[in-house]
Amino acid sequence: MSTSVASDLDTTSASRGRGVEKLGIFAGKLLVTGACFWYLSRQINLSQVIAAVPWLDFRWAAFAVLVVVLQIPLLGLRWCAIVDALGARDGRVTQTVMIGMAAIGVFFTQVLPSVAGDGIRAWLLARRGCDWRNAVISVVIDRAIGVGVLVALGFATLLLPSGLTALGGYRDVVLVVYAGLLLAGALGLLLAPRIAPLLARWRYSRWLAKLAVDARRVLLGPRGPLILALGCVIHALTIVVVWSVGRAEGLVLPVSDAAVLFTVMIGVALVPISISGWGLRELAVISLLGNHGIAPERALLFSVCFGLVLAAGSLPGAVVWLFYSFVPSWRSAERGG
Repeated sequence: MSTSVASDLDTTSASRGRGVEKLGIFAGKLLVTGACFWYLSRQINLSQVIAAVPWLDFRWAAFAVLVVVLQIPLLGLRWCAIVDALGARDGRVTQTVMIGMAAIGVFFTQVLPSVAGDGIRAWLLARRGCDWRNAVISVVIDRAIGVGVLVALGFATLLLPSGLTALGGYRDVVLVVYAGLLLAGALGLLLAPRIAPLLARWRYSRWLAKLAVDARRVLLGPRGPLILALGCVIHALTIVVVWSVGRAEGLVLPVSDAAVLFTVMIGVALVPISISGWGLRELAVISLLGNHGIAPERALLFSVCFGLVLAAGSLPGAVVWLFYSFVPSWRSAERGG
């Protein structure tokens, strides 16, 4: 009896410890975001930024929000194709349900750290009867594919004839890093059958072994071309969003410049030290556009508008979260019986 109580106490303590750790991480990211905006407030005339808001063409901003909304079904279909490739989807998890869960994940990614949105997606999929391990792995692979396609598009973008591709003199360094990442990813997929048995020998790396095998099955399987094509279309739509936000502010950006800005803004958002990239993104955009004669106040407004467009476009996920009932699979089975 005492052993059971002690075990329960240890479990409770561990759970509280993880909760405190997560709260500390969130607080640290919030601090970084706040520090970035505090620094910007000391360097930029915020009154000029606010005065420029009424001059925005909100028709272009509304179009950008619509494009973000259109990305959500594509995100759901890509994730659905990944779950299908893993053989983890049954009749209870329809494409409509997957799109709804993806919408919820997109919403929480905008209001919380991105890992929270991914965690909610895995939790919702598990509630529909999917094995927890497959649910988590599907989300990890989905996120990795998004990052991988971003790196590939970023590498191609930096080869385009655009003034922004200089990246303040760091273009060659970034190209080498991107090329290294792409090469490492390709080798990892090709060598997965040999690497997996080695990783499976140790307890703490067994999940990496399964992840490597499953990622190879997803990307090199029959659904791989569809998954990669959806990833490219999703990122292409984000470039359209960047271009549209520029038009809303009166910046007529060439497609190549919009693609460079997309690579920088989304890439910075992936750095897990701020809330959804806020603050870091603004610093990067001001630095990049400032080297090409655009006032920092205008660059700040551009970056903030882009973030607000993404947030507004994620609101359908909040509606789904409030009104859609994701009934656990065991309840569905009882009703069916």
